[in-house]
Amino acid sequence: MPTDFVVDTSLLIEYFRTKDKSATRFARLIRDGRQMVLSVVVLFEILAGADAAQRDFWKSFLRGAVRLPFDERVAEIAADIFRTLRQKNIRLESCDVFIAATAIAHGLPVATLNHKHFEQIDGLEIL
Repeated sequence: MPTDFVVDTSLLIEYFRTKDKSATRFARLIRDGRQMVLSVVVLFEILAGADAAQRDFWKSFLRGAVRLPFDERVAEIAADIFRTLRQKNIRLESCDVFIAATAIAHGLPVATLNHKHFEQIDGLEIL
């Protein structure tokens, strides 16, 4: 049964840059009946890296997306992930940890093209 998924920035960037949008991983997930859920951290990453024209595209594209906040529960899970990774001497970008923590807090899988980073996080389901 299809489920919602927390989208990683990498899927959105692939979608934006690819001419044939239907060939992207994001489009395939949507065709499979899944629904994207957006961490506000992904929104930050997208908007921080976009120029004015791109921001207009993203604001329109993401307008109806359900947004999950970076709240106290997510912060606690992120801190646990960070400590666990640090004990294993693994360094990940903070935003990746925050996105993973958001997915875990809401019991959702994450969809990413960056499996190498996310697969190091215990308890995270990756599509």
